[in-house]
Amino acid sequence: MQSRSTEIARGSEKSDDGLAVVSGSSSGIGREIAGALARRGYRTVLIARRGEVLRELARDLSRHAPSTPVALDLSDGGALDSMLPRVLDGVGPVDVLVNAAGQGSYKPFLECTPDEHQRMMQVHYGAAAAMIRAVLPSMLARGSGHVINIGSISAKMGPWGHSGYAAAKAALTSLTETLAAEHLGSGVHFSIVQPGFVDTPFFNGPSLRLLRAQNERRMIAPARVACRALRVLDHPRLQLCVPRSYRVVDLIAALSPALLHRLVAVRSRPASGSLTDTQDGAASVGLPSQQPERIASIGAPRHGDQKPVEQHGRR
Repeated sequence: MQSRSTEIARGSEKSDDGLAVVSGSSSGIGREIAGALARRGYRTVLIARRGEVLRELARDLSRHAPSTPVALDLSDGGALDSMLPRVLDGVGPVDVLVNAAGQGSYKPFLECTPDEHQRMMQVHYGAAAAMIRAVLPSMLARGSGHVINIGSISAKMGPWGHSGYAAAKAALTSLTETLAAEHLGSGVHFSIVQPGFVDTPFFNGPSLRLLRAQNERRMIAPARVACRALRVLDHPRLQLCVPRSYRVVDLIAALSPALLHRLVAVRSRPASGSLTDTQDGAASVGLPSQQPERIASIGAPRHGDQKPVEQHGRR
């Protein structure tokens, strides 16, 4: 059996093209971003839990540029700390880092165990911070590079049942903003992408089919998120909402935080159905609609109009 270190070495020949590392690349937004980067000519390092899926994807992306699969559970901080340096030593300086891995849990705070909260914080924030810490010194030394973190619109105002997820995404957002402030003018850029409902296999699970049916018209394709996200490589910006209509969240928050809180709290409550956990999915949302005009209807909840909100776990 081929060792993982051998697999890394053979899949990562250096070239004149840039190198991109993408976590959560086995499905959803991460997979689409990895494919788009490969088509741009970037060599890619694919990181996620499902090794066989990654190997198949790497073979496909290698038609465009060399691709390296690395099977790694980002919820295991010890494995990440021991494996990441060896991976990066084998591939060379990183030009683009995309943190797209994720995990979601959809139940009230008191029903979530401390371990569940810690796992979400590790996958969304701890692992992303470790990846950034590993690649940032080289980027700063070269005066170039871009870190793209996939967040969630739910980080702007935590919905029902998203205590761990929304908190972890808010931490990732704050980290991105702080790094951008600390390294302003260095040539290294930092971006946080905040998607809404994204149409990924995550929503195919038995407990999520009702949610998919209720929100089918609001879902956007992961390829759309990937396309928008990678535009920041050509035109750097700190924050990006996908779709653009979610920028109304910041406007409402500025005018009346209480109003935004009521909208999110009422609309995100589940009416019925079971809750679940998953990982390696796509991002989620606390608002029920992408249409700003719906904001006018945020008064008292209408009978039978409360919709459940569930999120990605990768991403």
